[in-house]
Amino acid sequence: MKPKTVVIIDDEAAARHNLKEVIKNFDELKIVGEATDGKSAIETIIVKCPDIVFLDIEMPEVTGFDVAMKTQHVNYQLVFLTAYEHYALRAFNTNAIDYLVKPARPEIITKSIHKILWQELYAIEKKVKSTCKNCLVLSDHKQQRVIEYTHINYIESIGRYRRIHLTETGTELHKTATIISEITLDTLCEQLPGEVFYRLHRSYIINSSRILELKIQSRRHFIRLSSSDTLIPVSRSFLNTLKKRIKDRS
Repeated sequence: MKPKTVVIIDDEAAARHNLKEVIKNFDELKIVGEATDGKSAIETIIVKCPDIVFLDIEMPEVTGFDVAMKTQHVNYQLVFLTAYEHYALRAFNTNAIDYLVKPARPEIITKSIHKILWQELYAIEKKVKSTCKNCLVLSDHKQQRVIEYTHINYIESIGRYRRIHLTETGTELHKTATIISEITLDTLCEQLPGEVFYRLHRSYIINSSRILELKIQSRRHFIRLSSSDTLIPVSRSFLNTLKKRIKDRS
């Protein structure tokens, strides 16, 4: 997936530097232009047609609001920057996706970028779900992927991330065996069909059609799945339900 293009507009060199230092950590973003005043900002936006614009409000002669108004025919996502909080209401009335008060800390800028990227992911997910009823949209922070349910083997939770393990077909199709995402297991449980995907442990969701056997090892129960050497633990609270589902399926 092509990176989203970014233009930074601010008359303060330090503010531009802070933004660039954060943006360079995102493979999904590419800075294609900068401007230090309103007039050159308008020209840069029209010429570059960026996907995202970080725009300072307080600039000499032509303000950020003027720039936004004169470039509204260009389709971009707008993040306003200012040292003054009282501009917030007007900023959001200009259809800005976010509003950052300077000096913005790196974690605040990062959060704003995530907001932009996740909004796009949600839009893609909504579009995909209207056309593909058996698909999941995931982001691994490098690209967004549309994954058929049948290509998911199991999902495990590792700290703040979820690792989606793909089947052989899924691995071949996506050129990777696993996909990392920040989507929660609870959200995945809501999106995946419950008659096929079981959450049999607080850290695991499995595709039940991939079950090979239920094993007992050291008095604990585990599931072994197709094309995986991993033994997935089964919580005691789900064990009886799992046994019944396996019996009903056979």
